Amino acid sequence: MKENKGKIIAIVIATFLLVGIAILIYFNTGNSKQNPVAIENEIVPQEEISDEQLRETTIKLYFADNNEEIVEEIRKVDSKILIENPYQKTLELLIQGPSNEELHSNIPKNANINKIEKSGECVIIDFSKEFVENASEDVEKQGVIISQIVNTLTQFTEVNAVKITIAGDENVGFKNGNITFKQVFTNDD
Repeated sequence: MKENKGKIIAIVIATFLLVGIAILIYFNTGNSKQNPVAIENEIVPQEEISDEQLRETTIKLYFADNNEEIVEEIRKVDSKILIENPYQKTLELLIQGPSNEELHSNIPKNANINKIEKSGECVIIDFSKEFVENASEDVEKQGVIISQIVNTLTQFTEVNAVKITIAGDENVGFKNGNITFKQVFTNDD
């Protein structure tokens, strides 16, 4: 009989232990699912992100500093404007000039882009006559103009070279004749 009492007591104790463990497990897992602190730790943005902010991208525009060294300016633009013709829109932003007052562009402000097209890895730009007529006669500044254009357009991975024509003619150059547009310009020039 003592043996049966010992077995019964052992079974009762084991049952209480199992029930106690089950209750602890239930409350611990139940609390983590309903923990109000976990909800408070969610990251909530301070303000809504607009569609315009989601479309924002950066491009590099190259300008000259006071020493006529080429310097990049990072500009945020709406990617929507780059969809149709990214080369033309980027070049138009370059012609408009820098937003940093310490930089300047040597490209004549009244130079118009007649046409831009891509042929293979080369972008062909046809400028109006004002591009050469109103450009500085300083060879260094003319080189900066070419560098500004080439560096800006070769940031696009599919562009490795730039060809310039003036009113459809590639047998033209700057007034002093030191730089002509018969060649294709690359970032290595």
